[in-house]
Amino acid sequence: MIDIIKSEFLKSKRTSTNKFILITPFFSIILSALWGGGQNGAYNWWYTMFLPGMLALIAAQTIAREKNLSYKGALLYPQSKGKIWLGKILYINILLIFTNLIFMIGVEVFGLIYGSTIPLKANILGTIVLIFTFLFNIPIIMFLTVKFNIFLAVLFNLGMTIFGVVSYGSGINLILKILPYGTSSALMVPILGILPNGLPVPEASPVLNGTGVLNSTLISIIIFLILTFLTTIWFRKKEVS
Repeated sequence: MIDIIKSEFLKSKRTSTNKFILITPFFSIILSALWGGGQNGAYNWWYTMFLPGMLALIAAQTIAREKNLSYKGALLYPQSKGKIWLGKILYINILLIFTNLIFMIGVEVFGLIYGSTIPLKANILGTIVLIFTFLFNIPIIMFLTVKFNIFLAVLFNLGMTIFGVVSYGSGINLILKILPYGTSSALMVPILGILPNGLPVPEASPVLNGTGVLNSTLISIIIFLILTFLTTIWFRKKEVS
């Protein structure tokens, strides 16, 4: 498994993937600085647009590299096809963690310069929750890229994320309960004290109650594990084109 992950890092060495995970976090911070949104605005840009878009691109690119070669390199690798699929998922997980850590540090530095509106503990907790609640995106994006193409995979992921954000508090949550695209933005409300539109939550508002943070995060992790299991079984059956 470690060899597969190392192989993915070598494949991405001269691609735009490494640039995405390093540069994208700073776009959120720069936009917030230019438009006066502060730390709240940076987080809002991050989890509603930049993080889901970047994650979709790097996950889709990871599969597209193999798809362009008709999966001959991946499916003829001296490992089980299931391990190859899992290795790719773990590789993208590492990138997800790394880019979120960059954002967390950047937001903290931003607060020191322009004034802090988000406590350090909330910043750390928000980063951890974003990592865990975005994991389920990865097997979905990879599956859609294999079945269709990179454009549809990225469009679907961004579209569902935006749907999750705008549906906050509307009661339109049947799809979001199955595929929790609205979980990340909803959990940032009690953790950071900001609404999905970037505005601060009024004091004493009931939405600041964070009792559901742990349960919602665990549900997202369980869905990620289920999707990983199902897509791994599916990929095992795939033949070289």
